[in-house]
Amino acid sequence: MQEKSTMGFPLFAIGAASILGYFLFKGTTLKESAENIRVSLLNVPKVHKIDLSGLKISLDLRVDNPAQGLIRLKIPTIEATYKGKLVASTPVNNTIYTIDPVSSGKITGFMIEANYISLIMAAPTIISDITVKGAAGILDNFGFKALAEVNGIPLKIEKL
Repeated sequence: MQEKSTMGFPLFAIGAASILGYFLFKGTTLKESAENIRVSLLNVPKVHKIDLSGLKISLDLRVDNPAQGLIRLKIPTIEATYKGKLVASTPVNNTIYTIDPVSSGKITGFMIEANYISLIMAAPTIISDITVKGAAGILDNFGFKALAEVNGIPLKIEKL
């Protein structure tokens, strides 16, 4: 008669628990990296070009990575809004930017494109606000937000 070994199951359980624990820890680390990243405007957006297709605004971003790990950041689109309504956006971009641990980086050359139709639709509100508050008063109503991915985790940045 042959005896069955009972040692196999405990070793299997320990191995499976170790692998599961590693992936749970790694997922938490990636999530914390996504939540702690800071993306902001590096400088004031500038009018880059006005032509027959519309208005192009250039902007640069500053990215702060306080995490201990390297992050891979993808910013598919940045939107410009006026009083919460979409006025313009960047073309879709799937470039991945790498930011070193505990450091800051800059990403330059984003072009926000506003066609004349969206500008005309926003113009009455903007002109009305200029007459009431002056040109400097409307700047508070402009906003920039982005959709991003940090290490594959979606992140919505409500205010740049």
